[in-house]
Amino acid sequence: MRLRLLAIWCSASVLAASAALGCGSTTPEPASPAVDEAPPPAPALKLPQLPAGNVWRVDVMKVMSPGMGAFLQKIDVEQVLDNGKFHGFRIVALHGDPSFWKGSGLQVGDVITTVNGQPIGHYDQAYEVWRQLATAPELVVDYERGGQPKQLRLVIHDEDEVPGGVKPPAAEAP
Repeated sequence: MRLRLLAIWCSASVLAASAALGCGSTTPEPASPAVDEAPPPAPALKLPQLPAGNVWRVDVMKVMSPGMGAFLQKIDVEQVLDNGKFHGFRIVALHGDPSFWKGSGLQVGDVITTVNGQPIGHYDQAYEVWRQLATAPELVVDYERGGQPKQLRLVIHDEDEVPGGVKPPAAEAP
């Protein structure tokens, strides 16, 4: 059971950001108005769609914020060993709404070997990758498909960035 939980935890860090590509609009659903409540906050910034290979950090955080429990219900993985040593995690199943996984490019059968250049075979390694994802400038997933090495690379953009990684100039004081 522990091995299964570790495998799921490791893969979750990888797929959380890649799944953000398919998680939908960056504008939150409007809340139902309630009587005698403070006025609603200003509407969220409508972010433009980014080109392939790019994702907004707010979308990464939408996937991460419900917590690992919610995410873990969407994926099954198994450990892959090579000569008795950890090699990676094979994606066994992707559950739920297919649009959640849209854009990740990862498929059942892919074997995830490293994330952002870091090994993910131990709980502490996977946890560190997951933790860093909240502020990482990119997500790089090394994986194998049909025995051939592949790489998923997503540049993560903050709201105040112009696509291409250049931050807009600060507004001048009046």
